Amino acid sequence: MIQTPGPWTTLRSAPMRPTPQDLHLSAMTLRYCSFSDRVLAAAAAGFSGIGLGAVDYLDARRSEFSEEQLADYVARHGLRVVELEFLTDWWREADVRGVRLEEDLLFYLADLLAVPQINVGLFADVPIDVQRQQFRRLCSRAADHNVRIALEFMPYSSLRTLQEARELVSWVETGNAGLMLDAWHWHRSGGTTDELRDLSASEVFAVQLCDAAEVPDTDLRREGRHGRLLPGAGVVDLSGFLGALAQAGVDVPLAVEVLSDELDARHPVDAARAAAQSVVPLVASDVAVA
Repeated sequence: MIQTPGPWTTLRSAPMRPTPQDLHLSAMTLRYCSFSDRVLAAAAAGFSGIGLGAVDYLDARRSEFSEEQLADYVARHGLRVVELEFLTDWWREADVRGVRLEEDLLFYLADLLAVPQINVGLFADVPIDVQRQQFRRLCSRAADHNVRIALEFMPYSSLRTLQEARELVSWVETGNAGLMLDAWHWHRSGGTTDELRDLSASEVFAVQLCDAAEVPDTDLRREGRHGRLLPGAGVVDLSGFLGALAQAGVDVPLAVEVLSDELDARHPVDAARAAAQSVVPLVASDVAVA
């Protein structure tokens, strides 16, 4: 039998409005929630889609969800799974023991739940020829599953800038490789609106919104994983960010990804609602991407 969600589920009620019609809740925003709590919180906040990771699948199976019940549970709450994440070891050679376990599981989930996208990044220092070869391999495999690969640059990773990510994506010929644009990573990497306007619309697969404090942490990785702010609560030029993408013709749904110890400590429904409502002023300003 499926375990019943926690006692807070009585707070669910009707989704809060107004929120954007197609707004997604990234997996890391409620990173410590159970699968069932994540679904209920996202539905309560009015999100239309959610992200999941391999750990969420394992949590659901431990909670006695059957594989057939997973998709049904998401759909019954008016949601769909829009992305899976986060794959970082795609560059390794296949003969390394266990190297494909997470990759295999994410593709299995993509097939099981009809998820169109897997998000990936790169932290290891890998020779450029290996990056290109293995990224092409990954995208070729993804094409066999009708899945897109969204590559994310991060200022503390081996792909630190938008331009570096664009160059790697350009080596893929299967047409299913694109960019994940995260507002925090863009801001902390020194990104400009001019470089966003230079993008072609087809290069961008996903956009994640979050904000940053005025003074960066001395450890950007620590800040990126623990100290992000809700959209509108910091100094990131989100209107310029979204406006430049709109000028480039980018037309994709928005997602909220806020990795924050403060948000982690809040009630899951409260955290999800705060995330959803933080985007409303940006959408109301008529510069949002979709």
